[in-house]
Amino acid sequence: MESIATGVYQVTKGVNAFIIDGDEGVVLVDTGLPKGQGAIVEALADIGRSVKDITAILLTHGHVDHVGGAAALQSASGASVYASQLDAPIAQGDRPTPPPPFIERIPILPTLLNLLPSAAPVIVDHIVTEGITDNLPADITVIDTPGHTTGHVAYLLDRDGGILFAGDAAVGSHGDVKRGWFNRKTDAIDASIHHLGSKTFDIACFGHSGPITGYASVAFQRFD
Repeated sequence: MESIATGVYQVTKGVNAFIIDGDEGVVLVDTGLPKGQGAIVEALADIGRSVKDITAILLTHGHVDHVGGAAALQSASGASVYASQLDAPIAQGDRPTPPPPFIERIPILPTLLNLLPSAAPVIVDHIVTEGITDNLPADITVIDTPGHTTGHVAYLLDRDGGILFAGDAAVGSHGDVKRGWFNRKTDAIDASIHHLGSKTFDIACFGHSGPITGYASVAFQRFD
């Protein structure tokens, strides 16, 4: 577990999930791979919290490496789960998981991805979209970032100058923002990265890289 900012922690087990600790309980952003939720439970214990303290689980998108632990953590905590209109059916098991944008680059990838365990379906309690804050945890807003999936979203926490949870919209690399190995150059992906650059935040957290911990929105603005 890595402390990112005041009450914000990154838990890494193959992919990053995030804990936001606050006065009203614990909020998770993504939940990692199936059966990987134990790392989150251990991290909660390290900060004096337990699964029962989880009040909300925010999903950036429906891919298995981000929703894998959601059903188990929801069942254990009673937390509400949040996802976009387009990715909620994927998380709930009502629609097949779309392949990531890079899949056509390497012919063997579809076979390898089929070897990943499936995520247990999770009940999505709240649909999120940019501009609507109803039912969201305090100080959190949604940013629509389609591209990696059609319903991908990011979350922005109003704390410590602004903390962005970008999911797989991009990655951080030595202080710069890149599409990431799991994306490719498309109008939608690049537009979402530029859209994030129109917001103000000091820290950016990513699903598959370390964070950018200063002037992060400027790094998004530099993306070309």
